[in-house]
Amino acid sequence: MLLLAPILCGAESTAGSGSASARVRIAVTVPPVFRVLQVTPTPEGYDYRVWTNMKTVVIGGQEYRFDSVGETTLKLRIPPDALWWVHGL
Repeated sequence: MLLLAPILCGAESTAGSGSASARVRIAVTVPPVFRVLQVTPTPEGYDYRVWTNMKTVVIGGQEYRFDSVGETTLKLRIPPDALWWVHGL
């Protein structure tokens, strides 16, 4: 018979005086990442398979823009030992 009886609740909610509100702000800082995954020599130069989380990167003094973050292939004439890049722009 106890299962059929209504359960008594000790908490009540009322509109107005008992209401509360709060704001939570979360900020995530993601450092820039540029990784060369693979370098393949080609007749035109080199194919660099890279992964980045940035939209732009400067390689060998030239700016390259990406459509989206993630993995992409760059075709460059610069050999790996002479390559330098600036990221986080």
